Amino acid sequence: MAVAFRVLGPLEVRAVGTDAPIAVAGGHARQLLGVLLLHEGRLVGIDTLTEVLWDEDPPPSCRKLIQARISRLRGLLGPSVELAGSRDGYRLTIRAGSLDLREHRELVAETAGAAAADTEVLLDRALSLWHGPALAELGGTARGTRIVADLTEEYLATVEAHADAALASGRSPALAARLAPVVDEHPLRERLRAQLMRALHRAGRQAEALAVYDRGRRLLAEELGVDPGQELRAAHAEILAGEEPVPRAAPVTPVPRQLPPVLGDFTGQRAELAEIEAVLRADRADDEPAAVVTISGLGGIGKTALAVHAGHRLKARYADGQLFAVLGGARAQPVDPAIVLGRFLRALGVPATAVPDDPEERAELYRSLLAERQVLVVLDDVLDEAQLAPLVPASGTCGVLVTGRVRLGGLGGARRVVLGEMSEADSVSLLRNSTDGRLASAADAELAALVGLCARLPLALRIVGSLLASRPHWRLADLVSRLADEQHRLDALRYRDLEVRASFGLSYTGLRPETRRLFRLLGLLEAPDFPLWAAAAVLDTGLGAAQDLVDELVDVHLLDVTGAPHGQARYGFHDLTRAYARERAEAEEPAPTRHAAVVRALGALLALTDIADRDHMGQNMFQRDAQRWRPDVVAASLPPDVPPMVVLDNERAALVAGVRQAADLGRDELCCELAVGGQALFETERYFDDWQNCYDTAMGLAKAAGNQRGHARLLISKAGLLYLRRRYGPTEEANTEAMHLFERIGDQRGYLEALSNAPFFLVPNGRLTKAITAGSEAYERLTANGQPAAALHAYSQVGLAHLQADRPAVAVEVLTEIVASAREHGIRILVARDTYWLGQAELALGHDAEAEKAFTELTEHVSDIGASGVFYAAHAWGCLHLARGEHTDARDRLRAALEIARDLHDPLFETRALADLLDPVLYDRHELPAAIGQGEHAVAVARGIDYPYLLAGVLDKLARLHAAAGDHGAADRVTRETAAVRARIR
Repeated sequence: MAVAFRVLGPLEVRAVGTDAPIAVAGGHARQLLGVLLLHEGRLVGIDTLTEVLWDEDPPPSCRKLIQARISRLRGLLGPSVELAGSRDGYRLTIRAGSLDLREHRELVAETAGAAAADTEVLLDRALSLWHGPALAELGGTARGTRIVADLTEEYLATVEAHADAALASGRSPALAARLAPVVDEHPLRERLRAQLMRALHRAGRQAEALAVYDRGRRLLAEELGVDPGQELRAAHAEILAGEEPVPRAAPVTPVPRQLPPVLGDFTGQRAELAEIEAVLRADRADDEPAAVVTISGLGGIGKTALAVHAGHRLKARYADGQLFAVLGGARAQPVDPAIVLGRFLRALGVPATAVPDDPEERAELYRSLLAERQVLVVLDDVLDEAQLAPLVPASGTCGVLVTGRVRLGGLGGARRVVLGEMSEADSVSLLRNSTDGRLASAADAELAALVGLCARLPLALRIVGSLLASRPHWRLADLVSRLADEQHRLDALRYRDLEVRASFGLSYTGLRPETRRLFRLLGLLEAPDFPLWAAAAVLDTGLGAAQDLVDELVDVHLLDVTGAPHGQARYGFHDLTRAYARERAEAEEPAPTRHAAVVRALGALLALTDIADRDHMGQNMFQRDAQRWRPDVVAASLPPDVPPMVVLDNERAALVAGVRQAADLGRDELCCELAVGGQALFETERYFDDWQNCYDTAMGLAKAAGNQRGHARLLISKAGLLYLRRRYGPTEEANTEAMHLFERIGDQRGYLEALSNAPFFLVPNGRLTKAITAGSEAYERLTANGQPAAALHAYSQVGLAHLQADRPAVAVEVLTEIVASAREHGIRILVARDTYWLGQAELALGHDAEAEKAFTELTEHVSDIGASGVFYAAHAWGCLHLARGEHTDARDRLRAALEIARDLHDPLFETRALADLLDPVLYDRHELPAAIGQGEHAVAVARGIDYPYLLAGVLDKLARLHAAAGDHGAADRVTRETAAVRARIR
C-alpha cells in the first residue's frame, strides 16, 4: 500500500489511490511520526524525540514508551515505510508513497538558475502544497516549538521568493491579494511588507501601498521601538517617485563547458544534491579558499552521475566556465595532474605554445587565471590528495567537485559527501527510466524483486535496464531468475562494457594482500553487519591489526560503517560487494580455510553470549563443549559501562544467522550452544520469533547428529519460550523431558538446571505446595553444587508461591533473603524482579512505606529486566497508589501498565494489570457498566492462559463490580465460580 504523508499543515496520512485517511491516534504518536517525517531518510536521535515529547522532564520509561509507539506506527503504516531503530534513534524511510515536504523542497531546488517566469510557476506549485500551519501538533514543547518555527520560516522564505519572481516576471496582478493575509499574520516581517507594497503599486493602488507602509511603521515603533529598515524605506521611496523595479540582467553564458551530458535517467540522491549545491552556491570572497566538495562511495554507486548532474545545475553560479577531467584513480596508472593542467590551461584560452613545460609553472599559471573568475572544476575518480592538490584553485570565487572511491580525509575545509544505496522508490524510477518504456506495465512486486537483486546499485540497475531494452525477447521473470542465483549474480550483471564485477575489481586489486584476504573472508559471514572482533576472528589476529585492515576497506568503500552503538563502529557490506567478496573467497581460499574462518567468528560470538549470560544471570549453567575463540579479545572489545547483554543485543541478527550457518556447516555443538546462548537475550527483550527460529534450526541438527546433551539443552530453551508465551502445560512437558534426558546421559549439571525451572511452571498451574517443595530442593542442591545464581532463581518462586498462598509474611522473609543474596552476587535481573514481588508482599501486609522502598529500588534497576521492565515499574506504582487510596494516580499508572502489556502482547501482564484496575473503588456508579465490560474481557484473557490464581483474582473483582452495580444475582454467580477456581489452588 502506497501512502501519502502531509506535514505542510496538520499531519495527514492517506492511502494513495483511494485517498482514504489513515488515522494516527494519540498525541505522542502523531508527534513522533511528524518529527520522523521531517527528517525522512535521516536518523533522529532518542534525545531529540524525548525533548519533542516531554521537554526536559521525561518519564523514567521514556525510551520504552517511544519504542512501543514506534511499534504501533510500524503496524499502522505497514510496508509503505521502513522504520529502522537502533540504540541511538530511529530512521523513517518512505518505501511506497509521497511526502509533501520533500516535493516542496524539490520544487524550490529546481528554481536554481531558472528564469523568473519559470521560477514563479515552480514556487506557485510549491506553495500550493501548504494547507495550514505546519505540524501544529509539535507546539507543546520547547523543542517542538522550534521545529514548527523553522517550518514556518521555510514557508515564509518560499512566499518571499515567489513574490520576487512574480514581480520580476511582470505577472503580478493577483500577488497583492495573496500577500495581504500573510503580512497580516506576520506583520513585523519587513521584506514581505515591502513586496506587498510593490505589488499594490504595480496594480495602480498607490494609496493602499502607502497605507501598508504607514501601518508597518507604526507597528515597528510600537512593538520594537525601531524605524523601518532599508528595504521597506526603499519600497516607500520607489512608490513616492513612481518608479518600478527593473529585473536583473541574465547571467553571462559560461565557457568553457567541459562537463559530459547529464544522464537522461538520473534519479534520486536529492539530499546529497542539496548538500553539494548548498556548499558550492555559497558566496565567498576572493581571498578565501575555494569551496571543495568530495563525493566518495562504492564503485557503481553513482558518484560521477551525481557530480555531473550537480555541475550542470550550478552553471549560473559559475558563470565563467566548467572544467572536467577523469583522473583514473582506480586504474593501474592514474593520470598525471600536469597533463590535466595542460588541458585546463588550453581550455581557459592559453595557446598551446604558451603552456609551460614545468608542472609547478603550470599550476601557478592555472591559479593566476582563475584568481578572479567564477569557474567550477569537476575532477572525477581522484586517487588521493597529492594528485588533487595542483588542480585546486586558490580563489574563493571558484568551486571544486571531486569524486573518488577513497575518502579524502586530508583536505582541510572540504565538505565530504558519502553516497549510500538508493531508496527503493528511486531505484524503481531509475529502472523504469532506463528501459525505454519496457517496464511500463510491470507489476510492482516484480520490480521490487529486481531492485532488491540489484541491491539498489545504480550501475547494476542501468545494466539490467540496458539488458531489458536491448533484448525484447527476455521476460522480466527470466531476468529475476538469473539474478536470484547468488553464485552467478555478478555474471548476469554485465552488458557490453558495463560490468559490476569489473567495477568492484578496480578497488579490490589496489588493496594490500592482507586487506584483500580480510575482505574475502568477511564476505563468508551471514551476519548483516559485524563488530571489529569479528574481523579479528576471521583472520585469527588482534584487534589493533584488524582495525588497520578494516579502516582500509572502509576508505575504499568495500566496507561500510553501518552504525556506532555505544561509540563502537559496526561494519557491513553492500549486498553486491558481499557477493563479490564470496566469489573471491571461493576462487582464492581452500575450503578448510573458509570453514575455519567462519567457525572462529561464530566461536567469538559464542564467547560473547557466555560473557553476557554470566553478567546478566550470575553464572553459566551448562557444560560448554564447543570451542570459543579468544574470549579475552572479545571481552577487551566491549565498551566500558555498557552491560554485555546490551552489546549482545546488537548481535541479535548475527546470532540468528550464526545458528543457521553453524547448522549448514554441520557443527552441531556450536549450533546448539549458540541457540542456547541467545536464550537470555531472547527472554529479556522478548524476541520470541528469533528464539523459535534458533530452536527449530538447532533441534533439527541435534536430532540428526544424535547429540543428546544438545537435545536436552534445547528442550530447556523450548520450556522457557513456552513459559513466556504463557503455555504452562506444554512448558512442564518440555522441562520434564529435559530432566529425564539429562538423567539418562548422566549430566548432573543439566539435570539441576532443569530442576531449577520446575517451580516456574508449578506456580502458574496452581500447585503452590509442590512449587515450594521443588524450589527449596533445587535451592539446596544447586547451592551445594556451587551454583548460587541458579539456586536463587529457583528459590524466587518459593517466595511467589507463599505470596499467592496468602502467606505474605513468609513471602517477605524469603524474598528479602533472595534480594540480599542477589545483590551480593551481582545478579541484577533478580534484584530488579524480586524487589517487585517483595514490594507486592509488603503491600499485602499493609506496609506501604516498605513497599515504596522496594519499588524505588525496582525503578533504579528496571532496565535489567529488559523489555518487560516498564510494565513492572508502572504496575508496581499503580498498586502502591491504589493501596494508599490515591485513586487518580492509581488509574493512570495501571492504565499505563495495561497499555504496555498490550504492546508486549503478553496476556499474563494484561491480566495482572486488569486485576488491579478492576477494583470497584476506582469507579463512580455511572462508570460501573464499562468497568464490568472490561472485567468480562479480563476473565476471558485469564481463562486463555489458565493461571488459577490470577483467574480467581479477576473473577473476584468482577463479582464486586456486579455487587456495586446492584446486580447481586450476577455477583453470586461469579462468586461461586471464584470459589471453584480457588479450589484448584493447593
